[in-house]
Amino acid sequence: MTRRAAPVALTLLLALLTTLLATPASAERDLRPIPPYTASYEASAMGNTLKARITLNHEDVQTRMAMDAHVSGFLRILGRFELSRESLMNSRNGDLQLVQSRSQQITPRRERKVETRFDWETNRAIGTINGERFDLEVPEQTLDFLGSLYLMMQRLETGELSSEGDRETIQALERDRLREYQFEYAGRETMDSPIGRVETIRIDRRTDDSDVALSAWFARELRHVPVRFDYEADGRVFELNLTQLEWHDPIIDLTDE
Repeated sequence: MTRRAAPVALTLLLALLTTLLATPASAERDLRPIPPYTASYEASAMGNTLKARITLNHEDVQTRMAMDAHVSGFLRILGRFELSRESLMNSRNGDLQLVQSRSQQITPRRERKVETRFDWETNRAIGTINGERFDLEVPEQTLDFLGSLYLMMQRLETGELSSEGDRETIQALERDRLREYQFEYAGRETMDSPIGRVETIRIDRRTDDSDVALSAWFARELRHVPVRFDYEADGRVFELNLTQLEWHDPIIDLTDE
């Protein structure tokens, strides 16, 4: 693999993890939390494999989600390719509000660590990027990647996002900047999963300032845990597929026979 191809492969693999944001809408909500779980995913590109794991836990009125991912294959000859995220959210009456957010990305050429806390009395995100401080005004419904993923699952659970063609426009915080995304309910599909065929709802994400497209399929039988993420760029599609799902309290491994 050439030096030029290696960063491209890394970009394609890591971009699979930057997906799906949404905001709450309806007054009628099912307030049952989605059960704690751990989901494992894999994707392949140009002889390399991306393995990712997402974990959800509830801590009284707060919800914590964490994700870690790493690349194995030819790219490992060049060094480490790793990504981690963690979000802590208040969860009251079905609403989510970020308390803290952090992320770390490691490549052979660069390591970037972002830590952010949210002051909702002044609507500000205050944090550091590799130790450099930033202070940014943010809208009330601003979420990060993991908080937004959980909120999307909640919206599908309660039926707040329910019809093909439904669209949502939101602001997302990415490091120290806000970005606007549009999300669309693209339809229902039957797909394979570690427990067999499941009914899913597909959500597509688009933005006007990029030709990169992201999609995700949420399984209705699995409390809308995503079973697949797609990343499309330059006419190519890369798939991140669910390989294992465990429910906690008690742990139930759905892939065990």
